[in-house]
Amino acid sequence: MIVPMKKVQIVVLKEDHEQLMLNLQKTGEVMLIEHPEISQKSDATSEEIMLQRTRKSLNLLKKYREKPKLVKELNKVDYDDFVSNINQRIELLEKIETTYEEIQRLKADNVTLHETLKTYQPWEQLTVPLDKIVNTRYANLHTGFIESRFSEDFKRILDSHGSECELLGKTYDGQAVFFANYYTDDSLVMEGLRGINFVETSLPKLPLTASQLLSEKEAQYQSNQEKIKELEEALAQYAKHADELEILTDQVASIEVRKTAPVIPTDATVYVEGWVRHDRVDKVIKAVKEATDIFDCEFCDPLPDELPPTATQNNRFVAPFEIITNMFAAPSPYEVDPNPMMSFWYWIIFGIMMGDAGYGLVMVLFFGLFIKIKKPKGNSLKLFQLLMYSGITTVIWGVIFGSYFGFSWKPFGLKPVLVPMEQPMNMLILSLVLGALHIFGGLLVKAYDNFRKKDILAIFSDQLSWMLLIGGIGFMFLPQLTNIGKYLAIAGALIIVLFSGRSNRNIVKRIGSGLYTLYGATGYMSDILSYSRILALSMSSGVIAFVMNLLAGMVQGDLSTFTFMTIIKILFAMVIYFVGHVFNLAMGLLSAYVHASRLQYIEFFGKFYEGSGYAFTPLENKLTYIDELNVN
Repeated sequence: MIVPMKKVQIVVLKEDHEQLMLNLQKTGEVMLIEHPEISQKSDATSEEIMLQRTRKSLNLLKKYREKPKLVKELNKVDYDDFVSNINQRIELLEKIETTYEEIQRLKADNVTLHETLKTYQPWEQLTVPLDKIVNTRYANLHTGFIESRFSEDFKRILDSHGSECELLGKTYDGQAVFFANYYTDDSLVMEGLRGINFVETSLPKLPLTASQLLSEKEAQYQSNQEKIKELEEALAQYAKHADELEILTDQVASIEVRKTAPVIPTDATVYVEGWVRHDRVDKVIKAVKEATDIFDCEFCDPLPDELPPTATQNNRFVAPFEIITNMFAAPSPYEVDPNPMMSFWYWIIFGIMMGDAGYGLVMVLFFGLFIKIKKPKGNSLKLFQLLMYSGITTVIWGVIFGSYFGFSWKPFGLKPVLVPMEQPMNMLILSLVLGALHIFGGLLVKAYDNFRKKDILAIFSDQLSWMLLIGGIGFMFLPQLTNIGKYLAIAGALIIVLFSGRSNRNIVKRIGSGLYTLYGATGYMSDILSYSRILALSMSSGVIAFVMNLLAGMVQGDLSTFTFMTIIKILFAMVIYFVGHVFNLAMGLLSAYVHASRLQYIEFFGKFYEGSGYAFTPLENKLTYIDELNVN
């Protein structure tokens, strides 16, 4: 059912603006209207930055948090705490950020230290302090690397000039060497060494040996590692309070929503305009009165040229199916809510497309337990409820088809009414009959809409006529009802020809328009044929289940003799059963969801639904992590 809307206009003093918005957000009953040319919004840049910070911190705390419990506990927060206690949570955020930044700094420092250790490792055996490696009066000192394959050539060149050398450690750069040349021979020696790819390296002038430098850097590296460990332990402690960070995220997100709500300010007042459900007017008045004693609040019906948002109110069964309609388009507040009729047909069609009692039982149990344990919210909850409810019709159709995880079975002597794989023609007929009834459902919704508008002639000429024509054509395929069907079809066709062009006063144009409209019967026939996909999906699911059972049975083999090999075969067969049926169930769910939706959107909605509305989204607290606010 679509709930009528009222427009609310509120004026308060500027000093009461913030409290008014807080109260409206708490109530969650007003969808504010924005006037682009005059409406204003507060700057929420700081909230956007804060949200980025909280989400980043929550993400880095994931690896430190305890594994979530199997059964999720509802996160309930007192409203007073939610709107007031924010500074302590910001302090927690800052501590987490500071700790994380220090960890990152130490890790970056350790990367540098690691590279330093790798650099000076080859010089560890060098006993000379690094600042003493300088040229003397009679000798030039050099440090560098020579490829191992040129070691002998290196020694030969140095020996030929009486140079002294020391071979040190090896690295990927080659052999580290330290040598001294007589200054008179230095240029000749270096020229010879360049021929064997000698690479000279400069070491820092420090009053330490390479060994001492390495020890110092290693000690610093280990100290950093210990500090990192301590800081990560601190993060693990902070992770125990991650729920406070989650509350902070919702607090800041709600503040951002409130600050960006459109208002029209004047010199001394603030004007707020919005939509509210007609049955929630009293709550809005109460929220305004709690904000201030000085206000003006008026309610009025939408003007003829205004399109208010659409809010629906349906029972527990119909409500989950609203996500199917909203994925297509929200209904206009001036048309009939399609969900009560659509939900029934979606429920039926989804079940017949799955068509296996075993799969249906799994759907009911799995999605029911998932909702109970994980407690999803919003559209996620509606989707899982839809799948759970559809499991019931899947069980019913599975019993009708005699299909239980792809096996033919007769529990309690229940014989299958129809076996799609053995009676495909009967299954096709059933699919087409369901299709015709589904389309009739759409025509009935349109007839009801015309009845509300007191357009009785439209019901007679635009809906009843097509039902007579299509039903009559269907009856003509039944030998016992052929004559009745013929008369019904003729009656429907005559009504269409005579009345569908009733807007034309010229009788010739009216008849011509009626004949052209009658040609639309081909479209109806095409729509009905589209329901053959019910047969295709039902049979495909059954065939895959049958094949998986056949493969598992072949692997399992004969069980008349029980040996160790029999156990191995049974285990492999169980794997095939499980994997095969899980795959088939998943693919069946996807296919049924998509194609059942498609039949609603094209064949069903095409008969009456405009979907020109937009959803009612009131100003309310934006809760991602909090499940419930306890309001006193």
